Amino acid sequence: MNLPILDLQDYEKDKKTFLKNLREITSKIGFFYLTNFGVDRKLNKHLFKLGKDFFNLPRSSKELISMVHSPQFRGYTSEGFEYTAGAKDYREQLDIGTEANVLKWDLNSPLWKRLEGPNLWPKEIPELKNTFLAWHEQTKKACLKLLQAFAECLSLPSDAFNQLYGVNSYEHCKILRYPKSSPKSKQGVGSHKDGGLITFVFQEEQSGLEAFIDGKWLSIPPLEDSVVVNIGEFLELATNGYLKATIHRVNLSSKERFSIAYFLGVQLDKDIPVFTLSPELAKESKGVDTDPKNPLLRNVASNYFKRMIRSHPDVARIYHSDLIEKFSFA
Repeated sequence: MNLPILDLQDYEKDKKTFLKNLREITSKIGFFYLTNFGVDRKLNKHLFKLGKDFFNLPRSSKELISMVHSPQFRGYTSEGFEYTAGAKDYREQLDIGTEANVLKWDLNSPLWKRLEGPNLWPKEIPELKNTFLAWHEQTKKACLKLLQAFAECLSLPSDAFNQLYGVNSYEHCKILRYPKSSPKSKQGVGSHKDGGLITFVFQEEQSGLEAFIDGKWLSIPPLEDSVVVNIGEFLELATNGYLKATIHRVNLSSKERFSIAYFLGVQLDKDIPVFTLSPELAKESKGVDTDPKNPLLRNVASNYFKRMIRSHPDVARIYHSDLIEKFSFA
């Protein structure tokens, strides 16, 4: 099986066919390649270059912006210090979120107030911030265009999902370097579903990404001038499982791998509603696929904390120890 390819220009040129294909792919497979998505190729390439410059800095320089300095879970994480499904992920990464001012909060404040704040930028690479912000605007625009197409392919008003996205929506990006595999582990990142609404994964030439489709692991190698798109948990929740967030992972190989993942987020202070689909589509929905040990939570901030407390227990212990027991599930 080969992963389907969609051309975002067809959304304007042949909307009926594009929406039909989008609905079929994302209700059954949940992963596809997208071409002509509107992110400048040179800008994307330059962001990869700056990311590599960052990873080539001495460990001591990278640790100056370690995530342990950020209550909002931003900054650098070295190999083996993020966890998926209880196991260590062997990759290093720079987590970047929506740039915002810190809000005052206490233990009685709504959880979402803890998550707004600034990013941590490496002083040695001053160009990274402005390059990322320009790239972020283009990527966000592409994701929002696709989000509108998702609403239309479900026969909802084109602005139906606008209520999920707004002033304090949380975009999340990871600039990633996966090392070569070793006898210690082949887990670049363990099996998981993505949070958020839509994920864009930009890959260079090295494979490693796999999706669990039709009971088998399918390799998703890089395809030139494309981005890999997959559904996030919040779109699965919002459509009562009609759109599926697909389990995926990255395995290490004999070569290092670089990628950039962008997650279109939801307003932090929202609960995810269930949108009413037509009887025909609702009949095809099998409901939300949730694991009792890792339940999907409709409150956006709660779902985010559940994920991050498990992924970054060191950061949670420093800043959010009061939440650790609350978001632990048997």
